[in-house]
Amino acid sequence: MIKKIWEDLFHSSEAESLSIASKEDVEQIIDMFIADKIDPRIFIDNLETLLREGMSSVSELFGIEKRRQPTPSIDYCVKRTDRASAFPLCFYAAYPDVMVWFHKWQKEYTRSHDYEEDALAIETAKLFGINIEDETIEESQIVNSEGKYRPKYLKNLVKYYKGTMRKNFEVSVDENSKNNIYLNAELLNIMGEESGFTLIAKNTTKYYLELTKNYKNRFKDEVSLLATAGILNAQIYIFMDQTIKPQEIIDIAQESVLSNEEDLIDFIIKLEVKLLKIDTPNMDISEIENACIGQRDAIVKAVQKIKEKYISEPRFALDVANFMNSAEFKPYRKMLWIKSKFLFF
Repeated sequence: MIKKIWEDLFHSSEAESLSIASKEDVEQIIDMFIADKIDPRIFIDNLETLLREGMSSVSELFGIEKRRQPTPSIDYCVKRTDRASAFPLCFYAAYPDVMVWFHKWQKEYTRSHDYEEDALAIETAKLFGINIEDETIEESQIVNSEGKYRPKYLKNLVKYYKGTMRKNFEVSVDENSKNNIYLNAELLNIMGEESGFTLIAKNTTKYYLELTKNYKNRFKDEVSLLATAGILNAQIYIFMDQTIKPQEIIDIAQESVLSNEEDLIDFIIKLEVKLLKIDTPNMDISEIENACIGQRDAIVKAVQKIKEKYISEPRFALDVANFMNSAEFKPYRKMLWIKSKFLFF
């Protein structure tokens, strides 16, 4: 999921003809960002600030759009004239603190060595991990076709900074934040799950199958059945956090049944958009929708696999039984057009 977010971000920038990184290096840059847990939301604020050179958009000025919150070091490189042309713009957005440190280091080194350019070049090469004594190395190995440092050497500079400064990057995620998308990804890996997309798909399908197998005669129609499966899967958002209203899930179910797509798959994709919008509030809704739609094939495979192999699991069976029979959930069952088990209950 995280890699998909970064890929979509770079692809959308390319579609807008924004030169933030060379296409040939994007994959390696994404791997570097993920390794350093760069926060896409903070990155976007920094990137937009750099692209506009600190100027606010009209939407921001009139309060239509939230104001960007770039990190402190961006102030030192907000103007194009303050940036070194050999570094891709995305690197400045992701590591502005590294760049501020690097530029200051160059100035201090130059002053302390009587402005000797050769000495500076040698020491700078060391920071990038470039062996200047290697006569076989060619310029094309160090910089790409656009004259930008290749990710391999940018990574070495970042590594040197980490070893010297021993502090977190400004643009890295807050490890303790509930919006730490990297922590969520680590949990998925522990569970052996491919992505958050397939996890939501599998869980929704399991609830759907439990309801179909044991309670289908109590549902008014497919809308009622789908919505109940969705509410059970989103129960933390609905009953605990109260960030989603049950009617929103019912509306999604109605839209899915009316569409020409397979009801369950269409419903799952729409549900994922709803949940991810809550989990990633700073991401544009169109980006979230594109990410979910782009995972359709993986979602279809995940759903089909569950349909073929699922019998029952205690967690899902208990959740369903509690929701369908407990007096606590009677108002929700009424909202979902679920028939009562007994006339008086």
